[in-house]
Amino acid sequence: MVIRGRMRPEFTLRVGLIDSRRGGWLRRAVDSTFVAAAFFAALPCFAQDQQTPAIHVEVSRVNVGVTVTDSRGKFLGGLKQSDFHIFDNGVEQPIVGFLANDDPAQVVLMMECGPTMRLFGLENVQKADAIISRLAPNDRVAIVCYSAGPRVEFQLSSDQSAARLALRNLNFKNGSADLSLSKSLLQVLDWLGKVPGKKTVVLIGTGVDSAPPQFPEQYRDRIIASEVRVLAVSTSLPFRKLSKKRKRDLDDASDRSVLKDALKDADAELRDLATTTGGHVYFPKNSKDYDKIYAQIAELVRHEYNLAFTPQTFDGKLHTLTVTAKRAARVDHRQAYLAPSK
Repeated sequence: MVIRGRMRPEFTLRVGLIDSRRGGWLRRAVDSTFVAAAFFAALPCFAQDQQTPAIHVEVSRVNVGVTVTDSRGKFLGGLKQSDFHIFDNGVEQPIVGFLANDDPAQVVLMMECGPTMRLFGLENVQKADAIISRLAPNDRVAIVCYSAGPRVEFQLSSDQSAARLALRNLNFKNGSADLSLSKSLLQVLDWLGKVPGKKTVVLIGTGVDSAPPQFPEQYRDRIIASEVRVLAVSTSLPFRKLSKKRKRDLDDASDRSVLKDALKDADAELRDLATTTGGHVYFPKNSKDYDKIYAQIAELVRHEYNLAFTPQTFDGKLHTLTVTAKRAARVDHRQAYLAPSK
């Protein structure tokens, strides 16, 4: 399955399946009352090695999304370009592009649409309506579902009423148990790379990846080069709070151990994505937390600045980024970028 519309279906980063601890037994036939079956079916299994092409990055300028808060944790609006300073490997760079916090944002709601959502995650996913309803009128939003691959459910548009309707009408029955998170995310980021302005992906899912990258460093470099912030919301809460009866449904201690390890790996994936892109990750503790989290995400999107500078070094290496701002108690931004090579 490939992304329709303006996304380029030919772009993929070839991935392999590398976690040998979770073998073919995870895909065995299970009783329909086995609530963890859908989750287990999405876990990695064996696959043959695949070759990944080297990533070549061409950067004429580097864009850095920035949010600024005061000592009370309140967002600072109304800052000007002269209020910011940006440093590449510790060396200050002239700011050649600036978008204020009230400039339009481009937001992609990227939702896991596998069986786990259909079973007991739909309500919490649809609460993401709170994000759309709190966006500025000129902000644009798109909705993408992913399982074996990404599928556009609503094209990027400022018609927020239509986006909210599309969210309510999402059909999770079309998803599969294969959750290709990394491959799907790369395709979405490739598409967003062609879209100007401030860009955010709100990733709503368990973080489970059926096909994790066989070459993690190249995957990470591609994420860094995208210049897109990822705000991740974990939907694995139902698996953390299985009832005693459902826990007994797990065949034995080894099954429970695999589930625990899978959740740990999924959480780490979401944290890495957020850290790498200068975003945030949220782990709701109960259903009510989703309302608060989605409201916070809308505020983050609406209060982002975007700074740009022209790279002076072409060494193809990772460079650290530091941003300072006047009156700021805290400045959040991605920590590095991948410099172009000669």
